[in-house]
Amino acid sequence: MSDNAHHSPLDIFLGKTPKRARRHLLSLFFLTLAAIAVGVLLVRFLTGTDSPYYSAPVEVGNFVPLLAERGTIRGQKNITIKARLDGIVAAVPGPAKGKVSFGQVLARIDADPVRQSLEIARADVAAAQASLDAAQVSVRETASRLARFESVWRRSNKRVPSLNELETARADASRARQEEAAARARLDAARLRVKEGAGELKAAVVRAPIDGWVVARYVEQGRRVREGVPLFALSSGLEQLSITVPVAGNEVAELQPGAKASVRLEDNPEEELSARLERIESGAGGRRAVFVIEHSAHRVTPGSAASLEIELPERSDVLLVPNSALEFAPEGSVGRDRDRIYLLSDDGEPRRVYVTKGGSDGRRTEIFAKGVEPGMQVITGWRDAPAQDGEPK
Repeated sequence: MSDNAHHSPLDIFLGKTPKRARRHLLSLFFLTLAAIAVGVLLVRFLTGTDSPYYSAPVEVGNFVPLLAERGTIRGQKNITIKARLDGIVAAVPGPAKGKVSFGQVLARIDADPVRQSLEIARADVAAAQASLDAAQVSVRETASRLARFESVWRRSNKRVPSLNELETARADASRARQEEAAARARLDAARLRVKEGAGELKAAVVRAPIDGWVVARYVEQGRRVREGVPLFALSSGLEQLSITVPVAGNEVAELQPGAKASVRLEDNPEEELSARLERIESGAGGRRAVFVIEHSAHRVTPGSAASLEIELPERSDVLLVPNSALEFAPEGSVGRDRDRIYLLSDDGEPRRVYVTKGGSDGRRTEIFAKGVEPGMQVITGWRDAPAQDGEPK
């Protein structure tokens, strides 16, 4: 008898024998397990782990550091014009940015108080001159009287005039000379005030000291300024423009004179300009690199804000972490006096490690640190920020 004799006509019609049914159930079982596994993986992919942090592995490899800084286009010579007197700015005919000529009026400071002081000083000069004239007359009179007394006294064999009269004449002559000296000093002081007032009156009109370009204007009409406050920044030597950017100590050794860089102006970022390193300057604010803008069809003017980029020599076999790892600050962290990263321990807890930063290519940064090995997970940000402030240990 065939196997079909043991099955109902319906089973035979559907093609379902016990053996085939078992295979069908096993297939469904494995398909269900696969669906569950895929679901678990998908959920873990979408929601991540239970850790409240995002992390990335510490890498070791080669990379090309990129020096990227912002600066301002300047000419060969740069001058800051400062206020030479206190006062209110009455007018600012000078441009905020643009070409100016030697002697061109850039600003006027209200000089009415200066004029009043100058008039008073001139009146003091006239009064001091009158006092000096009177003192000189007194000197001549007392000197003439003393000369007569002494002549008569000698001819009379010291009998006439009396000794008291002679001493009085001598005192009068001395006092007259002292008054003359005092009057002369007052006159000199008054004349000095007139000279100073005239200088301040002249300084009330701010003029361009050179032919050049206004890089920046720091003052507006109606503003009160103090002596020494910057009013304008001018630049000359427009045939050779440059941009100066700060450089870190570890980057200075890798910058050689003549190194090429790319420059993009903020008002025209699509056009790339070429620049070459001319020199490294040292100052109170640190070291700065001066790049000279090379010839370009684009009209470049002093005072334009620009960004500069230069590739430094490639570095090999260095520890690299994402830039976000150095920016990560646990909730409640106060101050960052030293660069640091946070490694994710096996128990899921963060561990702070102080590091020394090297170069950066804009995405990754080279670090120097003890106890940091390739493959370690470094925290790059919060997945779920904590409800309470607290810095990891």
